[in-house]
Amino acid sequence: MSDHDKRLRFREILASPNGSIAPSAPDPMFARLIQDCGYPLMHLAGNGMHRSLLLADRSLVAMTEMAERAATIARALDIPLMADGETGYGGPEQTARSVRLFERAGVAGIRFEDSLFGDNGIGRMGAAGVTSVDAMVDKIKAAADARTDESLVIVIRCDSRTVEPLPQFKERLAAYVDAGADALGVGLPNVDEYRDVGAHPPAPLVNPWPRAGINSTDGLFSLGFKVALMTSFVSLAGLSAARSMLMELRKTGRVDRYFESVDGYPDVRHWYEDLGFRPTQPFASQ
Repeated sequence: MSDHDKRLRFREILASPNGSIAPSAPDPMFARLIQDCGYPLMHLAGNGMHRSLLLADRSLVAMTEMAERAATIARALDIPLMADGETGYGGPEQTARSVRLFERAGVAGIRFEDSLFGDNGIGRMGAAGVTSVDAMVDKIKAAADARTDESLVIVIRCDSRTVEPLPQFKERLAAYVDAGADALGVGLPNVDEYRDVGAHPPAPLVNPWPRAGINSTDGLFSLGFKVALMTSFVSLAGLSAARSMLMELRKTGRVDRYFESVDGYPDVRHWYEDLGFRPTQPFASQ
């Protein structure tokens, strides 16, 4: 599937009456696993990228590093990839450059946020931590104009609810869409507000899950959200399984009993052995 076709597929997902889960992974191997387990979309999260480099999630990963990693993952996939563009790495010019880099990397969508970061990379609190509407509109316009493929999806995450009342927050969302945002993410304090915003959103909603009081992805979809981003669970599951195996090996000097207890291990082993040699196949049992 071409990069353009993946972008069109992402737009189809956003327009679908059904919700989709987008797990996240910071490397091509786990990205292919996500695809072959039947997911229609995946996400390269900034948090996961930082953790994969043993860095605190404080905007320490450069724009070029993120785009390079996105390219290695996008090449491994036949499903759309959405990349985390942080805050656009600066003002409109930096945001526009990041769009050009991510587009060349083959991503289907880029998610930017309207938070500001302090000199130490830690998100500021209060009104000083949110980009003004006018400044964010300029960044979104720059992002939209920088695309050479208009099917590339621009997602904007809005974090201003902590410092703005809900009506003003909704006005901000509408301004973002008018400026060129194709989809939105929202941070809200409770289920009632998620339901309120999800009832009549100005654009499709793409949101991390879990969120306050929403205990399932179906619960998020029932509120009007189109994509549930799973930002860290694949890495956590992989680390947990690897730790169990390593502790068993240190304790007993063997691993056969561990792998005998792993559900579906023969399928995973065959899938793993195919990597790099022949096309992997979706898991029949999924």
